[in-house]
Amino acid sequence: MAHSLSSLFAPRIGQSIVIAGPSGSGKTELTINLALSLVGAGPSRVMVCDLDVVKPYFRLRDLMRLVSPEQARRLEIVEPPARLLHADLPVFPARLHALLSDPEAIKVIDVGGDAVGAGTLAQFRGSIVARGYGLYVVINTLRPGMRDATSILKVLDNIVQGTGLQLTGLVANTNLQDETTASDVQQGFDIIQSAGMVWQVPVVAVVASHEYAEGLERQLTADARERLAVIDVFNRILDTVGSQVRF
Repeated sequence: MAHSLSSLFAPRIGQSIVIAGPSGSGKTELTINLALSLVGAGPSRVMVCDLDVVKPYFRLRDLMRLVSPEQARRLEIVEPPARLLHADLPVFPARLHALLSDPEAIKVIDVGGDAVGAGTLAQFRGSIVARGYGLYVVINTLRPGMRDATSILKVLDNIVQGTGLQLTGLVANTNLQDETTASDVQQGFDIIQSAGMVWQVPVVAVVASHEYAEGLERQLTADARERLAVIDVFNRILDTVGSQVRF
């Protein structure tokens, strides 16, 4: 039986959950799905912080057209001012330190996965650490440069050094979209788990989209199965509803 992301991450109220990962890893998808899972799990306020200043094509603000009115009331999107949303600059919202220090909201933070993108978060480290946090890196081992533990370890080192935060766990998101096989998912989990052992951190979730999740549990090892969560893939949904950027 697949698990909910809210139960796999289990953040405390006031805590920040920082989601990082290389381009194409699926970190923004995970951020969206985790936020919606937290909204559905209880009464806590959930704040989604779009701090990825590297990737301009798929932004968290597009999420708002896909959630229900009830979800929208409980899901606060934190992003740069509208006039600067598309600027190729590391621009952050006003009062971000105060927002990240909010003791009543769970903060889910999407940051860039390279050294520059992760490094932009370092200036907010004090606010994040003060309320507690988890730093999770999303890995798709079928993306270029991510196919073995050695390559993954280099990415983890860059993210940890850039953010100034301690690594909490890894998320296995190995996929080829609807061509993904159970063998792909299992092999990805095994590679990511071996990298996690070097850092002494767990793989907290194995995520799969609805496109290939059916029957997946029966073909995974017990270790992978007990971490399995099924997610929605919003970037393809947005492609079908005309999410064209207006300047």
